[in-house]
Amino acid sequence: MDNSRKTHLKNYLMEFPNFISLFIYPFFMMLSSPILLDMGTYFNVSPENMNIIITFFSTGVVSGFVASFFLNKHLKSNIVIILTHILLLPSLAGLILATSLSLFYILYFISAFFIGIIFINANVSIIEGKVENKDSIVNLSHSFFALGALTSPFFSSGIVSRQINWKFMYLAVIFFVLLSLISYIYMNKRNNTGKGLETENKTFPAKELFQNRNKLIYMIMTIILQFFYVLSEVTIFSWAPTFFRIEKLFDLYKASFIVSLFWLGILAGRLLVSFLSYKFSAGTLLISLSIISLTGLSLLIFPVSREINFIGAAITGLGFSVIPPLLISSAGTISSSGKDLALTMFFSIGTAGGIFIPFIIRAVAGQNLFLSMIIAIFFMVFIGILAVIRKQYRKTLKGKIQ
Repeated sequence: MDNSRKTHLKNYLMEFPNFISLFIYPFFMMLSSPILLDMGTYFNVSPENMNIIITFFSTGVVSGFVASFFLNKHLKSNIVIILTHILLLPSLAGLILATSLSLFYILYFISAFFIGIIFINANVSIIEGKVENKDSIVNLSHSFFALGALTSPFFSSGIVSRQINWKFMYLAVIFFVLLSLISYIYMNKRNNTGKGLETENKTFPAKELFQNRNKLIYMIMTIILQFFYVLSEVTIFSWAPTFFRIEKLFDLYKASFIVSLFWLGILAGRLLVSFLSYKFSAGTLLISLSIISLTGLSLLIFPVSREINFIGAAITGLGFSVIPPLLISSAGTISSSGKDLALTMFFSIGTAGGIFIPFIIRAVAGQNLFLSMIIAIFFMVFIGILAVIRKQYRKTLKGKIQ
Protein backbone atom coordinates (compact mmCIF):
# COMPACT_ATOMS: atom_id res chain seq x y z
CA MET A 1 0.00 0.00 0.00
CA ASP A 2 1.52 3.34 -1.06
CA ASN A 3 1.83 6.33 1.27
CA SER A 4 -1.14 8.19 -0.22
CA ARG A 5 -3.46 5.23 0.39
CA LYS A 6 -2.13 4.76 3.90
CA THR A 7 -2.77 8.43 4.62
CA HIS A 8 -6.26 8.16 3.10
CA LEU A 9 -7.10 5.14 5.29
CA LYS A 10 -5.62 6.81 8.38
CA ASN A 11 -7.80 9.88 7.82
CA TYR A 12 -10.89 7.66 7.83
CA LEU A 13 -9.77 5.75 10.93
CA MET A 14 -9.17 9.02 12.77
CA GLU A 15 -12.92 9.59 12.63
CA PHE A 16 -13.73 6.49 14.72
CA PRO A 17 -14.71 8.43 17.89
CA ASN A 18 -17.09 10.50 15.78
CA PHE A 19 -18.56 7.32 14.29
CA ILE A 20 -19.40 6.05 17.80
CA SER A 21 -20.97 9.42 18.66
CA LEU A 22 -23.21 9.17 15.61
CA PHE A 23 -24.19 5.63 16.69
CA ILE A 24 -25.34 6.72 20.17
CA TYR A 25 -27.88 9.32 18.95
CA PRO A 26 -30.14 6.90 16.98
CA PHE A 27 -29.61 3.99 19.37
CA PHE A 28 -31.07 6.03 22.21
CA MET A 29 -33.73 7.57 19.96
CA MET A 30 -35.03 4.25 18.61
CA LEU A 31 -35.20 2.27 21.86
CA SER A 32 -38.79 3.30 22.60
CA SER A 33 -40.16 2.84 19.08
CA PRO A 34 -41.36 -0.82 19.18
CA ILE A 35 -42.37 -0.82 22.86
CA LEU A 36 -44.55 2.30 23.17
CA LEU A 37 -47.46 0.06 24.19
CA ASP A 38 -45.40 -1.49 26.98
CA MET A 39 -43.98 1.85 28.18
CA GLY A 40 -47.48 3.35 28.07
CA THR A 41 -48.80 0.50 30.18
CA TYR A 42 -46.09 1.13 32.79
CA PHE A 43 -46.93 4.84 33.00
CA ASN A 44 -50.68 4.29 32.41
CA VAL A 45 -50.92 6.40 29.23
CA SER A 46 -51.93 5.63 25.62
CA PRO A 47 -49.16 4.85 23.06
CA GLU A 48 -49.78 8.06 21.11
CA ASN A 49 -49.32 10.03 24.33
CA MET A 50 -46.26 7.98 25.25
CA ASN A 51 -44.83 8.91 21.84
CA ILE A 52 -44.57 12.50 23.13
CA ILE A 53 -41.16 11.50 24.50
CA ILE A 54 -39.97 12.10 20.92
CA THR A 55 -40.94 15.74 21.40
CA PHE A 56 -38.85 15.92 24.58
CA PHE A 57 -36.02 14.11 22.81
CA SER A 58 -36.09 16.45 19.79
CA THR A 59 -36.38 19.56 21.96
CA GLY A 60 -33.42 18.42 24.04
CA VAL A 61 -31.34 17.64 20.94
CA VAL A 62 -32.09 21.02 19.34
CA SER A 63 -31.22 22.77 22.62
CA GLY A 64 -27.96 20.84 22.64
CA PHE A 65 -27.17 21.97 19.09
CA VAL A 66 -27.64 25.62 20.02
CA ALA A 67 -25.76 25.29 23.33
CA SER A 68 -22.86 23.60 21.57
CA PHE A 69 -22.43 26.57 19.22
CA PHE A 70 -21.88 28.92 22.17
CA LEU A 71 -19.87 26.46 24.28
CA ASN A 72 -17.39 25.93 21.47
CA LYS A 73 -16.69 29.66 21.39
CA HIS A 74 -15.33 29.54 24.94
CA LEU A 75 -14.03 25.99 25.34
CA LYS A 76 -12.02 23.64 23.17
CA SER A 77 -14.38 21.21 21.47
CA ASN A 78 -12.54 18.13 22.78
CA ILE A 79 -13.12 19.40 26.34
CA VAL A 80 -16.81 20.02 25.56
CA ILE A 81 -17.17 16.50 24.15
CA ILE A 82 -15.50 14.77 27.10
CA LEU A 83 -17.41 16.75 29.75
CA THR A 84 -20.69 16.15 27.94
CA HIS A 85 -20.12 12.39 27.93
CA ILE A 86 -19.46 12.46 31.67
CA LEU A 87 -22.59 14.53 32.41
CA LEU A 88 -24.74 12.29 30.22
CA LEU A 89 -24.10 9.20 32.35
CA PRO A 90 -26.11 10.20 35.48
CA SER A 91 -29.11 11.34 33.42
CA LEU A 92 -29.19 7.93 31.70
CA ALA A 93 -29.00 6.22 35.08
CA GLY A 94 -31.94 8.39 36.20
CA LEU A 95 -34.09 7.00 33.36
CA ILE A 96 -33.66 3.54 34.83
CA LEU A 97 -34.73 4.69 38.30
CA ALA A 98 -37.57 7.10 37.37
CA THR A 99 -41.11 6.01 38.26
CA SER A 100 -42.85 9.32 37.52
CA LEU A 101 -43.75 10.09 33.89
CA SER A 102 -43.00 13.79 34.40
CA LEU A 103 -39.53 13.02 35.74
CA PHE A 104 -39.01 10.56 32.91
CA TYR A 105 -39.84 13.29 30.36
CA ILE A 106 -37.42 15.71 32.05
CA LEU A 107 -34.59 13.17 32.12
CA TYR A 108 -35.29 12.33 28.47
CA PHE A 109 -34.86 16.01 27.62
CA ILE A 110 -31.63 16.29 29.63
CA SER A 111 -30.17 13.13 28.08
CA ALA A 112 -31.08 14.33 24.59
CA PHE A 113 -29.53 17.73 25.36
CA PHE A 114 -26.13 16.16 26.02
CA ILE A 115 -26.51 13.76 23.07
CA GLY A 116 -27.25 16.75 20.84
CA ILE A 117 -23.99 18.42 21.88
CA ILE A 118 -22.04 15.23 21.19
CA PHE A 119 -23.76 14.72 17.83
CA ILE A 120 -23.25 18.24 16.45
CA ASN A 121 -19.58 18.26 17.48
CA ALA A 122 -19.03 14.94 15.74
CA ASN A 123 -20.60 16.27 12.52
CA VAL A 124 -18.58 19.49 12.55
CA SER A 125 -15.40 17.49 13.21
CA ILE A 126 -16.16 15.22 10.25
CA ILE A 127 -16.89 18.15 7.91
CA GLU A 128 -13.66 19.87 8.94
CA GLY A 129 -11.62 16.64 8.98
CA LYS A 130 -8.90 15.61 6.58
CA VAL A 131 -11.01 13.38 4.31
CA GLU A 132 -11.44 15.39 1.13
CA ASN A 133 -14.62 13.82 -0.30
CA LYS A 134 -17.19 15.16 2.14
CA ASP A 135 -20.15 13.31 0.59
CA SER A 136 -18.25 10.04 1.03
CA ILE A 137 -17.14 10.54 4.66
CA VAL A 138 -20.51 11.95 5.74
CA ASN A 139 -22.32 8.99 4.14
CA LEU A 140 -19.93 6.53 5.77
CA SER A 141 -20.18 8.18 9.19
CA HIS A 142 -23.96 8.26 9.00
CA SER A 143 -23.91 4.55 8.23
CA PHE A 144 -23.10 4.25 11.94
CA PHE A 145 -26.22 6.36 12.58
CA ALA A 146 -28.22 3.80 10.59
CA LEU A 147 -26.49 0.92 12.38
CA GLY A 148 -27.49 2.34 15.77
CA ALA A 149 -31.09 2.76 14.66
CA LEU A 150 -31.11 -0.73 13.14
CA THR A 151 -29.91 -2.59 16.23
CA SER A 152 -31.86 -0.58 18.80
CA PRO A 153 -35.42 -1.89 18.09
CA PHE A 154 -34.21 -5.50 18.21
CA PHE A 155 -32.53 -4.82 21.52
CA SER A 156 -35.50 -3.17 23.24
CA SER A 157 -38.09 -5.61 21.88
CA GLY A 158 -35.80 -8.50 22.83
CA ILE A 159 -35.68 -7.29 26.42
CA VAL A 160 -39.47 -6.94 26.63
CA SER A 161 -40.12 -10.31 24.99
CA ARG A 162 -37.93 -11.94 27.66
CA GLN A 163 -40.02 -10.34 30.42
CA ILE A 164 -37.14 -8.11 31.52
CA ASN A 165 -37.94 -4.61 32.77
CA TRP A 166 -37.70 -2.38 29.68
CA LYS A 167 -35.83 0.29 31.67
CA PHE A 168 -32.70 -1.85 31.70
CA MET A 169 -32.29 -1.11 27.99
CA TYR A 170 -30.68 2.19 29.02
CA LEU A 171 -27.75 0.22 30.43
CA ALA A 172 -26.74 -0.44 26.83
CA VAL A 173 -26.71 3.31 26.13
CA ILE A 174 -24.46 3.82 29.18
CA PHE A 175 -22.08 1.20 27.78
CA PHE A 176 -21.80 2.94 24.39
CA VAL A 177 -21.36 6.34 26.02
CA LEU A 178 -18.45 4.93 28.07
CA LEU A 179 -16.97 3.38 24.90
CA SER A 180 -17.27 6.70 23.08
CA LEU A 181 -15.70 8.58 25.99
CA ILE A 182 -12.74 6.21 26.14
CA SER A 183 -12.18 6.44 22.38
CA TYR A 184 -12.16 10.25 22.48
CA ILE A 185 -9.71 10.32 25.40
CA TYR A 186 -7.46 7.76 23.71
CA MET A 187 -7.44 9.57 20.37
CA ASN A 188 -6.89 12.91 22.07
CA LYS A 189 -3.85 11.57 23.93
CA ARG A 190 -2.49 10.00 20.77
CA ASN A 191 -2.72 13.35 19.02
CA ASN A 192 -1.06 15.71 21.45
CA THR A 193 -2.55 18.78 19.79
CA GLY A 194 -6.01 17.23 19.63
CA LYS A 195 -6.09 17.46 15.81
CA GLY A 196 -8.98 15.63 14.26
CA LEU A 197 -11.05 15.83 17.41
CA GLU A 198 -11.58 19.53 17.80
CA THR A 199 -12.49 22.40 15.56
CA GLU A 200 -11.09 25.89 15.74
CA ASN A 201 -12.89 27.85 18.41
CA LYS A 202 -13.23 31.18 16.67
CA THR A 203 -16.19 33.42 16.17
CA PHE A 204 -16.63 32.89 12.47
CA PRO A 205 -18.10 35.81 10.55
CA ALA A 206 -21.42 35.00 8.94
CA LYS A 207 -21.09 37.72 6.28
CA GLU A 208 -20.33 35.32 3.45
CA LEU A 209 -23.54 33.38 4.03
CA PHE A 210 -25.91 36.21 4.92
CA GLN A 211 -24.64 38.79 2.45
CA ASN A 212 -24.79 36.40 -0.51
CA ARG A 213 -28.50 36.26 -1.29
CA ASN A 214 -28.25 33.23 -3.58
CA LYS A 215 -26.28 31.19 -1.05
CA LEU A 216 -28.70 32.15 1.72
CA ILE A 217 -31.73 31.05 -0.32
CA TYR A 218 -29.96 27.78 -1.18
CA MET A 219 -29.22 27.24 2.51
CA ILE A 220 -32.86 27.92 3.44
CA MET A 221 -34.06 25.36 0.89
CA THR A 222 -31.56 22.84 2.30
CA ILE A 223 -32.86 23.41 5.83
CA ILE A 224 -36.51 23.10 4.72
CA LEU A 225 -35.68 19.82 2.99
CA GLN A 226 -34.17 18.51 6.23
CA PHE A 227 -37.20 19.71 8.22
CA PHE A 228 -39.66 17.75 6.06
CA TYR A 229 -37.33 14.78 5.92
CA VAL A 230 -37.35 14.64 9.73
CA LEU A 231 -41.16 14.86 9.74
CA SER A 232 -41.34 11.84 7.44
CA GLU A 233 -38.56 9.83 9.10
CA VAL A 234 -39.87 10.32 12.65
CA THR A 235 -43.35 9.29 11.52
CA ILE A 236 -41.90 5.99 10.32
CA PHE A 237 -39.45 5.12 13.07
CA SER A 238 -41.51 6.32 16.04
CA TRP A 239 -45.02 5.38 14.96
CA ALA A 240 -44.82 2.57 12.36
CA PRO A 241 -44.28 -0.27 14.90
CA THR A 242 -47.30 0.83 16.95
CA PHE A 243 -49.35 1.36 13.77
CA PHE A 244 -48.61 -2.17 12.58
CA ARG A 245 -49.29 -3.68 16.02
CA ILE A 246 -52.71 -1.99 16.26
CA GLU A 247 -53.90 -1.59 12.65
CA LYS A 248 -52.42 -4.71 11.04
CA LEU A 249 -52.16 -6.90 14.16
CA PHE A 250 -48.42 -7.53 13.90
CA ASP A 251 -46.83 -9.10 16.97
CA LEU A 252 -44.00 -7.27 18.75
CA TYR A 253 -41.26 -9.06 16.81
CA LYS A 254 -42.75 -8.40 13.36
CA ALA A 255 -43.49 -4.76 14.22
CA SER A 256 -39.88 -4.32 15.32
CA PHE A 257 -38.73 -6.11 12.18
CA ILE A 258 -40.56 -3.52 10.03
CA VAL A 259 -38.59 -0.60 11.45
CA SER A 260 -35.36 -2.60 11.48
CA LEU A 261 -35.76 -3.35 7.77
CA PHE A 262 -36.25 0.38 7.25
CA TRP A 263 -32.93 1.11 8.96
CA LEU A 264 -31.24 -1.83 7.22
CA GLY A 265 -32.22 -0.22 3.91
CA ILE A 266 -30.77 3.07 5.12
CA LEU A 267 -27.52 1.37 6.15
CA ALA A 268 -27.17 -0.40 2.78
CA GLY A 269 -27.95 2.80 0.89
CA ARG A 270 -25.40 4.87 2.78
CA LEU A 271 -22.64 2.33 2.27
CA LEU A 272 -23.48 2.14 -1.45
CA VAL A 273 -23.66 5.88 -2.03
CA SER A 274 -20.35 6.38 -0.21
CA PHE A 275 -18.94 5.10 -3.50
CA LEU A 276 -21.58 6.50 -5.90
CA SER A 277 -20.99 10.02 -4.54
CA TYR A 278 -17.82 10.05 -6.61
CA LYS A 279 -19.87 9.61 -9.83
CA PHE A 280 -23.21 11.42 -9.39
CA SER A 281 -24.15 14.90 -8.22
CA ALA A 282 -25.96 15.40 -4.91
CA GLY A 283 -28.95 17.02 -6.67
CA THR A 284 -29.46 14.05 -8.99
CA LEU A 285 -29.18 11.61 -6.10
CA LEU A 286 -31.74 13.55 -4.02
CA ILE A 287 -34.37 13.46 -6.76
CA SER A 288 -33.79 9.76 -7.46
CA LEU A 289 -33.95 8.89 -3.77
CA SER A 290 -37.23 10.81 -3.36
CA ILE A 291 -38.82 8.67 -6.08
CA ILE A 292 -37.52 5.46 -4.50
CA SER A 293 -38.83 6.62 -1.10
CA LEU A 294 -42.33 7.24 -2.45
CA THR A 295 -42.37 3.79 -4.04
CA GLY A 296 -41.26 2.17 -0.80
CA LEU A 297 -43.77 4.07 1.34
CA SER A 298 -46.62 2.97 -0.92
CA LEU A 299 -45.59 -0.68 -0.56
CA LEU A 300 -45.06 -0.27 3.19
CA ILE A 301 -48.43 1.25 4.03
CA PHE A 302 -51.12 0.18 1.55
CA PRO A 303 -50.78 -3.58 0.75
CA VAL A 304 -52.41 -6.15 3.00
CA SER A 305 -49.62 -8.69 2.44
CA ARG A 306 -47.06 -8.61 5.24
CA GLU A 307 -44.31 -9.77 2.87
CA ILE A 308 -44.90 -6.72 0.66
CA ASN A 309 -44.94 -4.50 3.76
CA PHE A 310 -41.50 -5.85 4.67
CA ILE A 311 -40.19 -5.22 1.15
CA GLY A 312 -41.66 -1.73 1.25
CA ALA A 313 -39.88 -0.98 4.54
CA ALA A 314 -36.50 -1.94 3.06
CA ILE A 315 -37.10 0.07 -0.14
CA THR A 316 -38.21 3.07 1.93
CA GLY A 317 -35.01 2.87 3.93
CA LEU A 318 -32.97 2.67 0.72
CA GLY A 319 -34.68 5.80 -0.54
CA PHE A 320 -34.32 7.69 2.73
CA SER A 321 -30.72 6.54 3.18
CA VAL A 322 -28.62 9.33 1.76
CA ILE A 323 -30.95 12.32 1.92
CA PRO A 324 -29.64 13.60 5.33
CA PRO A 325 -25.91 13.04 4.58
CA LEU A 326 -26.20 14.86 1.25
CA LEU A 327 -28.00 17.76 2.93
CA ILE A 328 -25.44 17.85 5.76
CA SER A 329 -22.64 17.97 3.21
CA SER A 330 -24.40 20.84 1.41
CA ALA A 331 -24.95 22.79 4.63
CA GLY A 332 -21.34 22.29 5.70
CA THR A 333 -19.75 23.32 2.40
CA ILE A 334 -22.01 26.14 1.18
CA SER A 335 -19.91 28.66 3.13
CA SER A 336 -16.11 28.55 3.18
CA SER A 337 -16.19 29.99 6.72
CA GLY A 338 -18.60 29.61 9.61
CA LYS A 339 -19.29 25.89 9.12
CA ASP A 340 -20.28 25.57 12.79
CA LEU A 341 -22.94 28.27 12.40
CA ALA A 342 -24.26 26.79 9.16
CA LEU A 343 -24.49 23.29 10.64
CA THR A 344 -26.05 24.58 13.87
CA MET A 345 -28.77 26.32 11.84
CA PHE A 346 -29.24 23.22 9.69
CA PHE A 347 -29.54 20.72 12.54
CA SER A 348 -31.50 22.97 14.90
CA ILE A 349 -34.22 24.00 12.46
CA GLY A 350 -34.24 20.71 10.58
CA THR A 351 -34.47 18.55 13.70
CA ALA A 352 -37.27 20.76 15.05
CA GLY A 353 -39.61 18.68 12.89
CA GLY A 354 -39.28 15.97 15.52
CA ILE A 355 -40.74 18.33 18.12
CA PHE A 356 -44.02 18.80 16.28
CA ILE A 357 -44.65 15.50 14.53
CA PRO A 358 -45.74 13.50 17.65
CA PHE A 359 -48.56 16.03 18.17
CA ILE A 360 -49.51 15.81 14.49
CA ILE A 361 -49.54 12.00 14.71
CA ARG A 362 -51.64 12.10 17.88
CA ALA A 363 -54.19 14.46 16.31
CA VAL A 364 -54.44 12.51 13.05
CA ALA A 365 -54.47 9.09 14.74
CA GLY A 366 -57.40 10.22 16.86
CA GLN A 367 -59.41 10.67 13.65
CA ASN A 368 -57.94 8.02 11.37
CA LEU A 369 -55.13 5.65 12.35
CA PHE A 370 -54.36 4.76 8.73
CA LEU A 371 -53.95 8.42 7.77
CA SER A 372 -51.42 8.86 10.58
CA MET A 373 -48.98 6.81 8.49
CA ILE A 374 -49.96 8.22 5.09
CA ILE A 375 -48.79 11.70 6.14
CA ALA A 376 -45.23 10.42 5.64
CA ILE A 377 -46.03 10.20 1.91
CA PHE A 378 -47.24 13.82 1.83
CA PHE A 379 -43.98 15.00 3.39
CA MET A 380 -41.89 13.00 0.89
CA VAL A 381 -43.83 14.41 -2.08
CA PHE A 382 -42.91 17.91 -0.90
CA ILE A 383 -39.27 16.83 -0.54
CA GLY A 384 -39.20 15.56 -4.13
CA ILE A 385 -40.66 18.78 -5.50
CA LEU A 386 -38.29 21.00 -3.51
CA ALA A 387 -35.29 18.82 -4.49
CA VAL A 388 -36.05 19.54 -8.16
CA ILE A 389 -36.38 23.28 -7.49
CA ARG A 390 -33.16 23.28 -5.46
CA LYS A 391 -31.24 21.46 -8.21
CA GLN A 392 -32.30 24.09 -10.75
CA TYR A 393 -31.55 26.96 -8.37
CA ARG A 394 -28.02 25.65 -7.84
CA LYS A 395 -27.20 26.84 -11.35
CA THR A 396 -27.52 30.44 -10.11
CA LEU A 397 -24.69 29.91 -7.62
CA LYS A 398 -21.07 30.50 -8.29
CA GLY A 399 -18.44 28.27 -6.77
CA LYS A 400 -18.57 24.64 -5.82
CA ILE A 401 -21.82 23.89 -3.98
CA GLN A 402 -22.90 20.33 -3.28
